[in-house]
Amino acid sequence: MMRYVTSTITAAALAVTVSVFAQEPAPAQAAKEQPAPKPTLSGCVVQAKTTDGGTAYLLSKAQGGSATTYVLGGSQSDWAAKVNKTVEVTGAVREPAGPSEAAADPKVLRPPMVDVESVKVVAEACK
Repeated sequence: MMRYVTSTITAAALAVTVSVFAQEPAPAQAAKEQPAPKPTLSGCVVQAKTTDGGTAYLLSKAQGGSATTYVLGGSQSDWAAKVNKTVEVTGAVREPAGPSEAAADPKVLRPPMVDVESVKVVAEACK
């Protein structure tokens, strides 16, 4: 008889434990349901030369983020047409990778990059 009571109590305790865990969402699931918001930044599009002689487009006098200058990246190909215009861009921001030549040369600027997903011209001239 004692063995029957012990087995019944153990089974009940296990059933309660399983039902409690089944009702709580897993932490990884909760994180997947809400993607990180992508910031919207505004500023002036300017053209700059890279250290290897190439051309980069920057968002200067930026507002809405933690920096005042961002490198414009992503799939936009017509940045040249937007130079000296005020734009709003939306996209994920990536900080520059670790130590670089910028640490050795104060003339080298390494701002964060915006992976631009959308862009809207809000003024035909920069302020």
